[in-house]
Amino acid sequence: MSDIPWRGASGWKHPPAPPAEVDIPRSMKTRVSAYGLVIRDGCILLTQLADYCYRPGHWTLPGGGMDHGELPEQTLQREFFEETGLVASDLELFHVHAFSEDVRGPFLGVQIVYRAQAEGTPSVQEVGGSTAAVAWVPLSELAELPRVPGLDVVLSRLGIAIEA
Repeated sequence: MSDIPWRGASGWKHPPAPPAEVDIPRSMKTRVSAYGLVIRDGCILLTQLADYCYRPGHWTLPGGGMDHGELPEQTLQREFFEETGLVASDLELFHVHAFSEDVRGPFLGVQIVYRAQAEGTPSVQEVGGSTAAVAWVPLSELAELPRVPGLDVVLSRLGIAIEA
């Protein structure tokens, strides 16, 4: 417990030590990430996670984790280009969601999703990164693909029901 004093109603105090029976939580990893949602001509732009990733082979929106000092929009533009070779434009905040997992230790993910525009043929730019493939996927074929849970959250918010 910290020895840093704090000021209470009756003056400066030291915070009390927790009781011995209190379970102090393990350190939790937090990851804030930004993703681009692009739908064009009945297709959605998706990236496939590489074999070494947590959910290998699963499909997700293009995007990724924020670097220190970046704004979410900057993160999206950087990650979007690395994963698709395309430029994300006309960014508009669509949805923010968070999830917790404890598969590899306590983890909190915060995902910021922007609607975006992008034109062209996608091509993975970052060699050896987390993206194995990128494609315009017909919305009618989404049920056939392994998807990360965050993608299903976004699809649900769009009113797109995926039938297994």
